Amino acid sequence: MNQSVNRPKHIGYLDFYRAIAIIAVVAIHATSTAVTHYANNTFQQEFYYFWNQFFQFAVPAFLFLSSLVLFYNYNSKARDRGWVPAFYKKRLLYIFVPYLVWSFIYFVVKQVIAGKQPVDHLERFAEQLLTGTAHTHLYFFLIILQFYVIFPILLSLTRHAVFTKYMPLYFIAAQAVFYMIHLQVHFERMGSMLPSYFIVIGFGAWMGLNFEKALRILHSFRFVVLAALIAGGGIFIYGSSYVKIILEDMPFVTYALLFVFRNLFTLTACLLLMLICEQLGTRKIKHSSPLKVRAILNSLGTVAFGVFLIHPLVLLFWRREFTTVFASHFSMGIILSYLAALGLSWLLALGIRKVNWGWVLIGR
Repeated sequence: MNQSVNRPKHIGYLDFYRAIAIIAVVAIHATSTAVTHYANNTFQQEFYYFWNQFFQFAVPAFLFLSSLVLFYNYNSKARDRGWVPAFYKKRLLYIFVPYLVWSFIYFVVKQVIAGKQPVDHLERFAEQLLTGTAHTHLYFFLIILQFYVIFPILLSLTRHAVFTKYMPLYFIAAQAVFYMIHLQVHFERMGSMLPSYFIVIGFGAWMGLNFEKALRILHSFRFVVLAALIAGGGIFIYGSSYVKIILEDMPFVTYALLFVFRNLFTLTACLLLMLICEQLGTRKIKHSSPLKVRAILNSLGTVAFGVFLIHPLVLLFWRREFTTVFASHFSMGIILSYLAALGLSWLLALGIRKVNWGWVLIGR
């Protein structure tokens, strides 16, 4: 990077990235009931299945971006002393505190809905807090907290040229080894374990350390990335069941192929999304419509963390109050639930952000 390593240049269009990723997250949660509601091989089931699976890149995208931003901003501190306590203090306040608060909120709400007294089940809350299971989306915090734990170690390794030069390869190998171990011991909550996302984290780290160079490479190979996305996504979404059937007698080959194509899809989606946001953020625009798109994405991106925390609560109440109302128009109910979850959580996050203590709920 050409700019001073002590003051890395702000990358404003990363809020566009966060906005698109959170749009995908809300879409996954909003369409999940539709996938199981409609009968197999119907148009509605195929429609919702496609979008639910396509948007599965969302969580890897957030981890890719988190890795990129951390390595980009802290690269200059790799040889410094004393930065680690401040790093953990910031994450403890703005990540763990909201996680603790929202885990308690979801625990209480679900206990009340079930007709139970929350104070009688505090042991269960403690278990849910440790496992990220107070609600379906909170497992993400366990992943990101695991990443924060090892980040100083990873950053210290960047002082060694051989690690930095081949960084993505090390992370690919580490995730592959973890996956092979999983096939033997069968981890109960593999999706909540950081090594399941080492590939996107490794590429995000490498891009954070070599941002301008990485963008030039991505531009040069953009059509290759697009082709890989289509191939990986097609097999991940529609070909997995056929691979399992065809290679039924070769389980290791089956799992190896599924590993490759799933990670090919999620990684190329992260990379292509970065290119799209870079073009949207840096291209000169004279017309008002694209400028409005920028403003909307920027607004949503700045409170994406808050939207992530709040939107499942909106969906929870929507499904409780309106499922029967839209029973005869189920698709309309799904679409409206998506718009309500995204829109209301967005507005609430914007409002909370303006309050002095808002960081307790949506971080900073």
